[in-house]
Amino acid sequence: MKRTAILTRSAAMLLLLSMMLTVLTGCVKKTPVTTADFMAKAGESGLQCVDVKEQFADYDFIQEATIAAASDLSYQLEFYVFTNSSQACSFYTNNRTIFDMNKGNVYTDTSKEGANYARYALNAGDRYMFVAYVKNTVLYVDTDKTHKDDVNAIIDALKY
Repeated sequence: MKRTAILTRSAAMLLLLSMMLTVLTGCVKKTPVTTADFMAKAGESGLQCVDVKEQFADYDFIQEATIAAASDLSYQLEFYVFTNSSQACSFYTNNRTIFDMNKGNVYTDTSKEGANYARYALNAGDRYMFVAYVKNTVLYVDTDKTHKDDVNAIIDALKY
């Protein structure tokens, strides 16, 4: 009888720990980078940064917009700061949908979500696509697959 009670307590404790880990991993929050952080990391990788906010002058919900491009313009990363997180999330969701609509039959993708962020990466055909939001910021990439490693090095440095 005592042995059964000990096993039951152990099983209950394992179940409780498992549930706590599930809840905690879903509640992970990330800290968004600033435009200055984005420009610094991109610059360290040899990219040239350009403020393109004026291209979005008609969109008052975009506070900042910056493009970091390779010197030969072979690839670029786009960084946006939105007025609030719901607008950043909508931008993320819309672009993820567009990526999915164009992925074809042969592809690999990964995604991850947390309390204030989501990220999605897609390899499809000769394209590498990535979009992520953290709070009210978005990082967006749509480039040739040959630049995937260079792009991911910056994404990793930004912790997106």
